[in-house]
Amino acid sequence: MAKAQFESAKKSREADAGKLRMATEDKGIVQQVDKIIQEAVEQGATEIHLEPLQDALVIRTRIKGALKAVDIDIPKDMKNNVINRIKVLSGMDITRTKVPQSGFFKLSLEERKIELYTYVMPTLHGEATIIKVQYKQSATLGVDQLGMTKNMLASFKKALSRGSGLYLVTGPPGSGKRTTAYAAVLEVLKPEMLGVGFDPVIKYEVPGMIQGKPEEKSEFTFAEGIQSLMKQEPDVAYIGDITCNEEARAAIQGAFAKRVVLCRMTANDCINAVQNIIDMGVQPFLLAASLSVIINQRILRKLCKNCRQPYPAGQDIQKELGLRLPEGAKFFHPKGCDACENTGFSGLCAIYELYIPSEELNKLIVSKASLDSLRQRAVKEGMISLKMDGITKAMRGLVTVEDVLNSI
Repeated sequence: MAKAQFESAKKSREADAGKLRMATEDKGIVQQVDKIIQEAVEQGATEIHLEPLQDALVIRTRIKGALKAVDIDIPKDMKNNVINRIKVLSGMDITRTKVPQSGFFKLSLEERKIELYTYVMPTLHGEATIIKVQYKQSATLGVDQLGMTKNMLASFKKALSRGSGLYLVTGPPGSGKRTTAYAAVLEVLKPEMLGVGFDPVIKYEVPGMIQGKPEEKSEFTFAEGIQSLMKQEPDVAYIGDITCNEEARAAIQGAFAKRVVLCRMTANDCINAVQNIIDMGVQPFLLAASLSVIINQRILRKLCKNCRQPYPAGQDIQKELGLRLPEGAKFFHPKGCDACENTGFSGLCAIYELYIPSEELNKLIVSKASLDSLRQRAVKEGMISLKMDGITKAMRGLVTVEDVLNSI
């Protein structure tokens, strides 16, 4: 097993740490924490959860979208020291245990560079800790590999080919927005273009693109960072999650300059994304004039193709779905086999909803029409909802219909 090398983001205040810091440097504690993190990273975990109970510390990792318990026994008398060791690595104040904290550190494993973002929250039996693992890698996944249906992919690529406007990639946290956004960047960015990105976390490195991120102690806001990016006059601008009026307006103003502006944003669906932007204080006419496309998505577990089991989509199921499916339609159950480690699932699958504004839809936005009116018109013009895309993929045996309904 390769030796992992950790790089702490900053030092805790030595005068206040004292005995606590000495305990975190105990050889047994250091080895225990190194083992937890290194094994999780080698298995491709995206999250490491340390959950304090009254008599122990439970370790779970998220691998391929699902949380799995780790067979590491952390006794009661060690759990606080294990958490404190992680807090030291992350540059947190180990003397403060009653307030939430966040931190950051890096890990080098062979030739891999990994960034770890740590969040601590006080609970009844100690500090619950989550480490989010970001594997820094080159962006290689193109839009053709995202798993969109043929018609949706053609519509998305056509919208991207316009060469200017605001492109929103939306969904809840953990829905794969960043992967889709970077795939879109690769689709539109050409060697003769200037591409500039600004993102709190740089998960993917894009060849030929200037990429920056706000530093923890920087004196400028994220919105000011976006404005600075636009002053470089990029042909393609990529912006991390926009959350407020200043950030949204900076992105929209950039889109008016005849450039592609790709942004991520949290939203339940495409129509709610429209409302979220307006709720941030952006005038509807500005949004309508700049918006080129909204894509919303979810990430679901992909059924193992070796052991999935079909069953008929009977009338009761169709009634529950509120849909009439084609004659002989089938869904699939997970079973479990050696190929999928008896889980019934192997890999991940995305479902999508694509909103492409028309003149009529823009009129509804400007007139501040209700979300229901906007949604009905979008569906009438051919927008496929998350639910429909999910059910289509469930009938193809890619996902379970239960996962589709639970995700929307």
